[in-house]
Amino acid sequence: MPQPPVIDQRLPRHVQVRDELMRRIADRVWKAGEALPSEERLAAEFSISVGTMRKAIQALEQEKVVERIHGKGTFVTRAFERSSMLRFVRFRGTEQQELPAAHILTLETTAADDVMRGKLQLRSATEKVLYLHRSRAYGDEVVLVEHIWLPARRFAKLESYLKRESPPLLYPVYDEVCDVVVSRAVDELSMGILDADDAAIFGVDPATPCMRIERTMRDHGGQVVEWRVSFVPADRFYYSVEIR
Repeated sequence: MPQPPVIDQRLPRHVQVRDELMRRIADRVWKAGEALPSEERLAAEFSISVGTMRKAIQALEQEKVVERIHGKGTFVTRAFERSSMLRFVRFRGTEQQELPAAHILTLETTAADDVMRGKLQLRSATEKVLYLHRSRAYGDEVVLVEHIWLPARRFAKLESYLKRESPPLLYPVYDEVCDVVVSRAVDELSMGILDADDAAIFGVDPATPCMRIERTMRDHGGQVVEWRVSFVPADRFYYSVEIR
């Protein structure tokens, strides 16, 4: 029988339990796609009521860390399924259903400069980053160009994998190859202009207006696991939001 976890008694009880469940998810006790034990079983382990446990799990659900599937249980989410940059892209003609092909332009492990260290919250000045520059295209039409920086220490296996494969989605690869599960993203949008190299990839003139999409991605433990800057020419950009 497991010992009751040591938790901060200053916090409300459901918050204490929520924090402990989050810690376990971050430690991969339950991996993405796996079910948590039943509320009754967890409530018994923590010596709390089922109602208090349900409140703790609801907090995780609101943060998109877990999701309830009716009749099946509560599962650790696969955040990458909800967070594609492609939602910012306008397609020509009929709506595209398939994923665009990914083409890796640059793949290298390099020293981190001050900006990279700050964005990825690297603690050591000697830590390196894995840099990935790639395009996404439907046929001959490039719809997105991405610059991606990852902590090399956590993604040591990724470089060799990407030398063999060019998957359309990276987040499931992070999970399968590097045992890193992404959870939360912050996207910041701003106007900019394309530099000469990225403009050539899109086949447009240098200094063409574009949307710049900067993403910071964290794991379930709150650690930054990816910094990404993507570009979409202004005439190919699309944004829609539903407010209720």
